[in-house]
Amino acid sequence: MAKFLEFEDVEEAAASYPETFFIPGMTERQSQKVGDSVRLHFLLQDVGPDEPRAERIWVTITQVEGARGTYKGTLKTAPVFFRELKIDDEVAFEPRHIARTIIKKGDPRWIDSSELRALVSNMCLEKGNGVRFLYREEPDRSEDSGWRMFSGNEPEGYCDNASNIRLMNVAYMLDRDPTLLEPLKAGAGAVFEREKLGDAWQKVTDWEPAGD
Repeated sequence: MAKFLEFEDVEEAAASYPETFFIPGMTERQSQKVGDSVRLHFLLQDVGPDEPRAERIWVTITQVEGARGTYKGTLKTAPVFFRELKIDDEVAFEPRHIARTIIKKGDPRWIDSSELRALVSNMCLEKGNGVRFLYREEPDRSEDSGWRMFSGNEPEGYCDNASNIRLMNVAYMLDRDPTLLEPLKAGAGAVFEREKLGDAWQKVTDWEPAGD
């Protein structure tokens, strides 16, 4: 049986693996309230051959100590791989340990695609660049949001090369650019564009993806 070592610093993990490790934005992690639930990664030591390096456990916040400071919370799922803690035990942690939050339906920030993936042009991820054109089609797999995001400056044939397109977490793209929130609330068939970063999004009604 493994032993609990410490909480994973998810900020460091996200910085090391930006394309595969996604966390809520800093503002989100610093603004949790009593009663909110967050997921922490409990790093383990002395792990066996069939045990993970970390166990993911949901914790309900019971105390917030100082603005943007530390939290206390109780475990709401029982550890499987270590015995030091059990359901309802209290732990103290910081925003840098929060790997996932829950935004409930009805919250103005809620979107149905948050935990799903989008196809994103590499040009959207370049320094000084961003998303200027996006549309949503019917998804073709369970983890697909249907969202397709582009800088609007891709040359002809650019998107035909699969290496120029990445599969990105929708919540990660929203963390990078909070102005995407309103477009991301739309359903399949929606199309939005803007001329420059910072401009208001405009709904497009006279464009459809090729082949539709």
